[in-house]
Amino acid sequence: MAGNYKELRTRFLDLLLLIVLSAVVIFPALGQNRQWSSHEVRHAEIVREMIESGDYLVPKLLGEVYYDKPPVMHAIAAGLTWMTGMSSMLITRLPSAVAGMLGVLVVYGIGLLLFDRRSALVGAIVLLGIPGYTIMARHARPDMILCASILCACLCIGLAMRERRYAWQTCYLVLGGLCAGLGVVTKGPYGILVPAFFAVFAPFRRTDLTRPRFNWASFALGFLTALAVWAVPAYLRDGGHYLHGVLFQPDLDVSVGGDEKSIFYYIFYYVLYGFLFALPYSLFLPFTIRDLRRYGYSAPLAIAGAIFIVISCIPKKRPHYLVPYYPFFALGIAVSLVRYYETNRLVRRVTQILIPLSLITVPLYFVAIQPFVKPYKNSPMFFAKEVLRVVDPKSQIYCIAGEEELAWVGQGFERIRMINNSDPSFICQALRDASAGSYLVIRENDYATLLKYTKTFPGELILSHKTGSRGKSMLFRLDKRISEAPRDGTPVRTEGAQ
Repeated sequence: MAGNYKELRTRFLDLLLLIVLSAVVIFPALGQNRQWSSHEVRHAEIVREMIESGDYLVPKLLGEVYYDKPPVMHAIAAGLTWMTGMSSMLITRLPSAVAGMLGVLVVYGIGLLLFDRRSALVGAIVLLGIPGYTIMARHARPDMILCASILCACLCIGLAMRERRYAWQTCYLVLGGLCAGLGVVTKGPYGILVPAFFAVFAPFRRTDLTRPRFNWASFALGFLTALAVWAVPAYLRDGGHYLHGVLFQPDLDVSVGGDEKSIFYYIFYYVLYGFLFALPYSLFLPFTIRDLRRYGYSAPLAIAGAIFIVISCIPKKRPHYLVPYYPFFALGIAVSLVRYYETNRLVRRVTQILIPLSLITVPLYFVAIQPFVKPYKNSPMFFAKEVLRVVDPKSQIYCIAGEEELAWVGQGFERIRMINNSDPSFICQALRDASAGSYLVIRENDYATLLKYTKTFPGELILSHKTGSRGKSMLFRLDKRISEAPRDGTPVRTEGAQ
């Protein structure tokens, strides 16, 4: 009895330590507006419109149905926004931050299931020190909720494989199915693929983990229940129109990669990103490979390898596809670190330096370094505020860029008109229909392309502002209709541009 109490106390203290470390690494400057990641403000605007409309089932962006991602993250953030009474990037990022913290705790649980306490604790700390994981936990994107759902599903499957009592095994499998289903609803098939890898690779060469023979129906029940909680109300709402749009959206077509690239691009893309975003722990790979040659097998590394192979075979390449890879990579590295820590003085000294350094790097950047390298006056938010300050409150704003920033900062999208910039003729047509006194927000490269296509540009430059790596963003007041460039190549002329 005393031994069980001591073990529980140790587990509690470990979890408390991981919670404190996670909070220190993930939460400092979480609400910063100096730098927004790709699509981050888009999700923030979806959350704001969800609160405004009261529709938590079908997400909308600038008043149009948003099919790319089901509203799991958005609904959570909208609920938090409703409770606090204000829209902010801090509240919008909070679900990802909490999911990142949960993922660290669950990795500790998986480590206890597969290894010993020290390896589990070191694995969770290593994960927290991997920039590719920690930085994503600071972004208002659904990837971290997907990752946390996947890890919870894997832990539940592992507990079910270790459990010999049928009732408890059933409960674990149902819960694992619910978590996997939540992952699928959050961001597609990834949610079930990784738990399947875990069920295949985790019990290999182990006698304490046994795959259920006839109880996988419990997992399927939980999985289908999670899907039904969202899919059934969505179907009943409009007869399946929204569901059809989600299921057949272009983003789910992983067979298309976009730009044509060489074979080396597809092979080595994730090698490069996986190495860089996993620093400094990717430096320990030689020791891990040596361990594999000596001991022959590592379940976390087998799962990480399977994930790596799958995403490498998909033509689409995105750095955030690596997020579910990092937890298993961290556990595999941690086992080697624990083994070599006692026997190799070099590993011991390097570990004592790199682990604390990896934990302070991300918060140090966002708190102390980012304010200098990413000045607020060069941020998209600053430009959006300047635009809204100088435009007529009743005028229409045509946007070739920055429409999401303007809608979120201005807390409204009604007078914002988005223009497709894939063809200059689309821009010209939209500006022909614009009334005098309207405004145009455009980036420098799109403006240069438009000038090649027009005889006269019907606008007066009001603002020109550098917005980080995007170059200059510009605001024009439109004063006349636009006309196309002559076919004989006569040089174009702009009026009113300064």
